[in-house]
Amino acid sequence: MDMPINHFKHAIQSGQKQIGLWSHLCSNISTEILAHCNFDWLLLDMEHSPNDLTEIVAQLQAMKGSPTTPIVRPPWNDMVTFKRLLDVGVQTLLVPYIQTEEEAQQAVSYTRYPPHGVRGYAGAPRASHYGRVKGYAQKSSDEICVLLQVETVLGLQTSKPLPTWTAWTACSSAPATCLRRLATWATPSTRMC
Repeated sequence: MDMPINHFKHAIQSGQKQIGLWSHLCSNISTEILAHCNFDWLLLDMEHSPNDLTEIVAQLQAMKGSPTTPIVRPPWNDMVTFKRLLDVGVQTLLVPYIQTEEEAQQAVSYTRYPPHGVRGYAGAPRASHYGRVKGYAQKSSDEICVLLQVETVLGLQTSKPLPTWTAWTACSSAPATCLRRLATWATPSTRMC
């Protein structure tokens, strides 16, 4: 069996516009309906919704066979959470609250097997179609997409040299979070969002 292709990652790397939708619904039925509405991607949120790993698996199963790529936003930049999400078949992560290059590098390392990262190895996870994808550990990083979400002034200041950060695919800002923080304490000269 071949390695599943991450169509979203390849599309953004080639400069193709991707249109998607965020879902906080925590429902495999809602996810199945949305996945067949011809969006390029659907984000399943774990940071600001009560999705847990079991619900994410059910939603991934509901998306199977659709033209839509699942993206999951975990609750935090956490190695154990990433490992579990990747093992169940998530190929694209939107990592929240990245503020520094070190945090970005940690996020990427959590998605890569040694020697390129620290991801733990499972013999036959769902991501490898239970062992049927030959060479999964060697090929997986080619299809895993790490999106970094910058949400703070420190993150905005730190993210300016992003081209030097390695192995991430894209960077996104969280304008609502950033504006909220800036409106609370920023002066007009420091409003950057």
